[in-house]
Amino acid sequence: MKSTPLRVARRALLPDAAPRDTAWLIQMSVMLFVLLLPISSYVAALPFIQEEWGLNNTQAGGIYSAYLGGYVVSALLVVPLTDRFGPRHILIWSAVLSLAAHIAFPLVAEDMVGAIALRAAAGVGLVGIYMPGLRLISERFSGLGRGTAIGLFVTAQYLANSASLAITGALMATMGWRDAYMVVSAVAVAGLPMAYLLLRSPGRRDGEVSSGRLNLRALVNPPVRYLILGYSLHALQLFAVRVWLPAFLVAILVANGSDASRAVVTGATVGGLALVAGSVGPFMGGVISDRWGRATTASAIFALSGTCAWAIGWTAGLPFGLVVVLCVVYGWAIAADSAIYSTGITEVSTPSNLGSTMALQASLGLVGGILGPILFGGVLDLAPEALRWGFGFSSLGVVALVAIAGLQRLRQLPQSRLLASGKG
Repeated sequence: MKSTPLRVARRALLPDAAPRDTAWLIQMSVMLFVLLLPISSYVAALPFIQEEWGLNNTQAGGIYSAYLGGYVVSALLVVPLTDRFGPRHILIWSAVLSLAAHIAFPLVAEDMVGAIALRAAAGVGLVGIYMPGLRLISERFSGLGRGTAIGLFVTAQYLANSASLAITGALMATMGWRDAYMVVSAVAVAGLPMAYLLLRSPGRRDGEVSSGRLNLRALVNPPVRYLILGYSLHALQLFAVRVWLPAFLVAILVANGSDASRAVVTGATVGGLALVAGSVGPFMGGVISDRWGRATTASAIFALSGTCAWAIGWTAGLPFGLVVVLCVVYGWAIAADSAIYSTGITEVSTPSNLGSTMALQASLGLVGGILGPILFGGVLDLAPEALRWGFGFSSLGVVALVAIAGLQRLRQLPQSRLLASGKG
């Protein structure tokens, strides 16, 4: 059979995978992208919501973090059930919950209390989509191709976040934020039949026999603890940037003389496009970690993101185009290590306890994601007006230093030989 560039690329990236498995992986990634299209609509509309509801920065960050709070709490209950019932049915019903919560937000949310409840419900749906999807992929791919396969799926999630921000921002140029949010949520409903058709046939085993209850003994494993720490610090930085980068761009545009309403639309759209450019990061990070090792690759990526964090908050006086370029690099760096921790967890866990281990990663790891937007918002509220963005982003540079120290400790553990087929 004549080789094509696509076949050559597939053999290079997933040398042990059958063509049908690669096709299934691509379909899973497309399904995830469509289901998660409303995921950043709240962030895009945040300046309008703050003005309409009279929210300060800390309150606005709290509403965003309610999404992650629902994710964290439900992970301890939902993800272990994949050990008993398998991930397929959980994924489909969680998709229904996620879409229902997103559709309801622009229809009924009128204040902080209602917004928090709906955001938390959407977070419950997210964990039931994302983590079972990761498990299905880890069971289907093994060896050095696992990081690449999981990286592609994680990249679809990042693309959905970025596309959601950019599309909602663009729609708000011609309609209100509620209408824009609703349009994006309605499009995402197309992901439900995709999920049903893709997952209706078991194909492979659907999980080990288990009680389906959370098993805390997974934390006895030292590599698990360090991978969760790395994931938590990654999430702290990631979600802080997702929430506040568009507002930072808005502040620069307004300071340069732009109309406030137009600056909100431009900030959301440009911020989303900058993060779209970085959304290939998880896939690239997974490929690199298959070859260089998980801890080494994650440390290098954190070094880059930390450097960007120390710099970006002080760039308000530079040409806007240069700021956007730095945002693109930063967007890549905060995303590129994401798949590494999820892949590492599947490599150091026992199969019968994988659901509990992934649940602990999702819940304890996302604690950082909950705290990130709130802490960043608190820095903005407390810092002097002229220095607040510099202080806010520089605080994320400190987080990067702590993460690198933990990852270097992981490299020194004997159990690190389980990572990336012995590459650590």
